Parts: sequence; C-alpha cells; structure tokens
Amino acid sequence: MSRRIPWIPVVMVGLFVAAVVYVNPLDAGRELPPRPAADHAEHSGVPDGGDGLSDNHDGYALSPVVLPDRRGDRLPLAFRLVNPDGAPAVPHEPVQSEPLHLYVLREDLSFYQHLHPTRTGDTWTAAVDVPDGGVYRLYAEFVPKERAGGVPIVLGTPFVIAGDTRYVPLPAPAPTVRVGGFTVSRLEGTADLAAGRPGTMRFQVSDARGAPVTALEPYLGVYGHASVFESMTQRLTHLHPTVPADTRATSRDGVLTFHTQLPQRGRHRVFLQFKVMGEVHQAAFTVIAT
Repeated sequence: MSRRIPWIPVVMVGLFVAAVVYVNPLDAGRELPPRPAADHAEHSGVPDGGDGLSDNHDGYALSPVVLPDRRGDRLPLAFRLVNPDGAPAVPHEPVQSEPLHLYVLREDLSFYQHLHPTRTGDTWTAAVDVPDGGVYRLYAEFVPKERAGGVPIVLGTPFVIAGDTRYVPLPAPAPTVRVGGFTVSRLEGTADLAAGRPGTMRFQVSDARGAPVTALEPYLGVYGHASVFESMTQRLTHLHPTVPADTRATSRDGVLTFHTQLPQRGRHRVFLQFKVMGEVHQAAFTVIAT
C-alpha cells in the first residue's frame, strides 16, 4: 500500500491534530476480539510518567530544535527538555544505565530505532535513520532530578517526511523470529495478553543449531531491553526484565523474561534487543492484548 505524504503548513497541521483523532490506516477495518465484561483492572488513562503521545506531561516538555525533513541515514536531530519551572530538565539518574533513551518509530511500526543522545548545554543531539516517507514519532524517556526514585517521564513528538510512501502491514503474531543468525522464540507462542493485568513474556534466544545461547551479554544493565507500541496510537509501554544482569541468571539458558502490563486492548509490536559478542540484535513480535 502506498500513498503520497504532502507538505502541510505547520499551522494547518496543528489545527488538524487538534480537530481529529488519528487512526492508523493499517488498522482500519481490522476486527479485534470481543471486549470482555467490565474489568476495573483495564484502564486507558495516561501512566504516571506519560506514554509518549504528548510533548508535555506533568509540567515537563519536549521542544524540538532540529527534526529530520528527508529520507536518509544518520540525519541530525536536536531537542530540549524543560522542567515545570521552565528551566532545562536534567536527568537525575540513569534509566537502565543511560541518562536518556530516545526511540524513533514509524507510524506503521515497521521501523524502530533506539538511541542514546548526548547533551551539550540544554540541547540533546543524535543522528537518526529515516528509511522512508510517512509519519514518525520521537520518544524521550528519562528520570528528572526532581523525581529521583520515581518512574521515568516519557515525552513524544511527531515529524513528517513528505513524498511517496510505502506502508508495511503489521505482521500477524508469530511464535519465532530470526535475526542475525539467531532464532528468538516467544515461549508463550502467540497467546494473547490480558490488558491492564500484570503478567510476563518469555523469549528464548537460540543459535543457528537450535541450541540455547548461553553467552548473552549485559546490555543497558540487563540482558534484554523491550519496548512495546500499540498499533493504532503508537502508545509506548516499557517492559522491565525480571532479573538484573549482574546475577547472570538469564544468560545460562538464553531465556529473557519481562514483566508485562499493557494498559489497553489491541495489537502491539514488541521490539526486543539483546547483545551477543558485542553486537546488539533486535527482534520484533506482534502481540495482542484482549
């Protein structure tokens, strides 16, 4: 499926976004499992730290300085973070060993990039990849010093790359994914998750012979990093591993286990990253929450 993304004046974009609710064209007409009876555990409210669908949350704001305006690799990106007093927001403590995590996501969930920007003064910079046209979203995740020990703040802002664009349909749930010579298997197969309820997801990393990878290396202080995006809104949910890397418990059998609690029903894309022999690999799974 392809369409042409036009250039739209910034003012018109702002009015348009304020007037309508965006619906991902790739999900139009797709039928979800029936909604169960009222369940107070399920909720669609914004998490304490935000979900990346707004450029401001709880007084913190993300202000773009330079956004990509064309396709290409390692394009410049710059932004500022502001605290509730209007001063630059400074991360107080690392989130999984980094002061700030930056995610770049294409609206059809076919492209995901995880970066760690650098800060000069009050400006954060990074080089991002833009493989095709369309609508993208940036997510900045950090713990500000005013919220030391609290949940991370997650802010987001979109940008548009004009021109002919080919959209990729969201893959159906599959139990295994092959990446970089490895096979990653979701041990629950394609089982649905219960929206709004705590649970776990387990992934087995195997080598080309099918043997468990016992040499997983720490990546960002853990053995696996996982971010989940809901397909219609691109809402971010960050998963947390059940075992820290310093115990080496997860590296013995190649199994990565994450706590899950997806706040809303729908189709989600899980981007899982793990490290072997100094190289970070990325596997993506489609998961449905009901």
